Amino acid sequence: MSRKPSFANLRDRAAPVAQIPPIASTEDKAPRPASREGRKQIAGFFTPDMSLAMHMMARRQGRSLQALMAEAFNDVLRKYGESPVGE
Repeated sequence: MSRKPSFANLRDRAAPVAQIPPIASTEDKAPRPASREGRKQIAGFFTPDMSLAMHMMARRQGRSLQALMAEAFNDVLRKYGESPVGE
């Protein structure tokens, strides 16, 4: 039966140098889809129950989650006396 190799002999070896990939420039990025031009992302973290409820509501209404969120944001704006912005 063979013995397990000893890792003691690895102590004296130099650690390998990590290769850091070059940072991609803005020219390397894919163009933004036309549907996102002139728009800015708004994101949040919600409970799984809230996520499921919103996705199910969107499905039942035949609308996108983004459309429901735009409606909700406009309702909040109205509630606090601001003009709704639309989608």
